[in-house]
This record gives sequence, C-alpha cells and structure tokens, in this order.
Amino acid sequence: MLNDDDLTRYARQVIIPNFHEEGQEKLLETKCLIIGAGGLGCPVALYASAAGFGHIEICDDDTIELTNLNRQIAHKNNKIGHNKAENLVRECSKINPNISIKSNKKNLNQSTDISNFDLIFDCSDNPKTKYTINLLSHLSQKTLISGSAVQMEGQLAVWKSGLNKSYPCYECIFPETSEKAPITNCREAGIIGPITGLIGSMQVNEGIKEIAFKNYQTRAGYLFLYDGLAQSLDKIKLTKNQNCPVCSI
Repeated sequence: MLNDDDLTRYARQVIIPNFHEEGQEKLLETKCLIIGAGGLGCPVALYASAAGFGHIEICDDDTIELTNLNRQIAHKNNKIGHNKAENLVRECSKINPNISIKSNKKNLNQSTDISNFDLIFDCSDNPKTKYTINLLSHLSQKTLISGSAVQMEGQLAVWKSGLNKSYPCYECIFPETSEKAPITNCREAGIIGPITGLIGSMQVNEGIKEIAFKNYQTRAGYLFLYDGLAQSLDKIKLTKNQNCPVCSI
C-alpha cells in the first residue's frame, strides 16, 4: 500500500495507463542487482532509485578515476579514489532516501548467489563478467537486462532464457571462444558520455516495463543497436543457439 509520501513522490508515474498504483507497489517490492557502477551503472542506479525500485544492491570493486568523469555522472572530482559502488549508493540515497540500497565490493564469480534478486542489470564492461552473470541469471531463472557502449555505439538486450526455454541467452548470440575478442571496453576504445546515459536509461525503462506494466509483451529475444553518429536505433530478432553450453544446462 502506497503512503502519502509515495503517492506524491511517484505521482507522475502512477497516472500512466497500465502502470497505476499497482505498478508502483510492484517496483517498491522489487529487489534488483546492478553489476557495475560506471558509465552504465550510474544512470541505471540513479533512474532505478528515482523510479522507486525498493531494494537495490550495486556491485563494483573498482575505484573512481579522473578518466571516468566524462560519463560516470554520479561520481564527482572530490571522490576520486573512492569505491564506485559505495559512492553511487550515497548519490542514489540523496535522490530517494526511502528505498533500501547498499553496495557490494566483492568480485562476481560463478559461485555468487543471486537467487534473492528479481531483476539483474548488467552494466559491466568486460566479457568475463558478462558471461558469468549470464550463466548465473540463466541458472537462477532471473530476468537479465544487459547494456554495453563503446565510442558512439550502444547495445541493449533483455535475456530470459532461464524463465522460458524458447528465448536465447547472451552466450547464444555472443559465443565464448578462445580467440582474442575485439576491443569493446571504454578504456581502450573510448566512449562518449551521452551514449552510456542513453543505454543506461533504456535498461531501466525495460526493467520498469518488465516489473510494473500490465499486459506487457517482453522484448526478450531482440537486440537493440544504437548508432550515435547516425542517430539510429535498430531492432534485431535473435535466434536461439540449440548447441549453447549455457542453455543446455
């Protein structure tokens, strides 16, 4: 049941058709895990907090550097050297002090327990973490919303392979190989800040729809590609890999 403060805080959300107070109540009950507190993690955490995701945990063991500040909008110059997850939690709490939000500096690995969460946001920037969180989400039957951004391009996808066998997982589309992968991280390839802001916002938008909207048809099974130079957004229908080592588990 929403109290008077909730009704005021989320007034512009509860008036939306197919959302209403019931949708806001669902958000406040949701437990979400955000992997990464950088370029994608900052907008995801800030918007998730503002929207009223009631229980948030942010996982990142990295520290803030000067080179992060062009895109990691929650981190400020006077916080250089501080842990990203801890600082992001503080900034989110300023936006919405009524939610439960905490940081986690532990490294993510295949033994990490994510069973307590309803929704996973993958905001990481390295392949190893993406494969790990994909495996964990599949095994734990969780909805995974992943984003990536490099230079002037971004990607977004919703993965629900553990919930529905007809949907592909991340590794179905991006098979893990021993070959050297192309450079896909911001540190080596570069990144324009608004690209991460856009993709991060889109991740939260999909999360809100998955949790709170009535009769919503999931966007799982599609890959969204954004080109910041052309200002274009493409949607690609994905095909499940019947020989995927994750989906066969």
